[in-house]
Amino acid sequence: MAEDTIRKIKWFFPWQDEQEEAWLRSMSQGGWHLASVGLPCIYRFRAGEPRDYVYRLDYQTFPKKDRQEYQQLFRDAGWEYIGEMSAWQYFRKEVKEEEASEIFTDVESKIAKYKRILVFLWFFWIVLIVVFPVRGISMDNPYPWGAAIQVLALSIWLFFTYNIIRLSVRIRQLKKL
Repeated sequence: MAEDTIRKIKWFFPWQDEQEEAWLRSMSQGGWHLASVGLPCIYRFRAGEPRDYVYRLDYQTFPKKDRQEYQQLFRDAGWEYIGEMSAWQYFRKEVKEEEASEIFTDVESKIAKYKRILVFLWFFWIVLIVVFPVRGISMDNPYPWGAAIQVLALSIWLFFTYNIIRLSVRIRQLKKL
């Protein structure tokens, strides 16, 4: 890796998008500008002059044919498209006093973003229940790694459950605004 780039691995939960945006902004203020994102939560930064970039994230799944139109809407509003991690879309814009630094103009749009994430999580939560029905962990499993697979499936199911609950709480908080 070149000296003018660094790679950082940092985990954020779906409801922590504002913390992620703040972290990315602080990196830019320190002269490290987001160049690309990848799984699992791998960020690549390029060295440059310290700048005050505001970063915004959107969660969108769409066909490739709609991607250009979606990105053009942001470009027209002055946003630079950085990349995508899973279905998270990353944008940035240099902070200017006379310009808005939000991609969501109202609370309902933010709620809609979190609901899109919830649909994804609920889908996989249900798939996990169907594929790995929740029942007691049994050491009498006929398969050699059966108990380990059951523990792993239960852990993933609990992880998705936790995310669903936290996103639901975040939506309720936004509805009170």
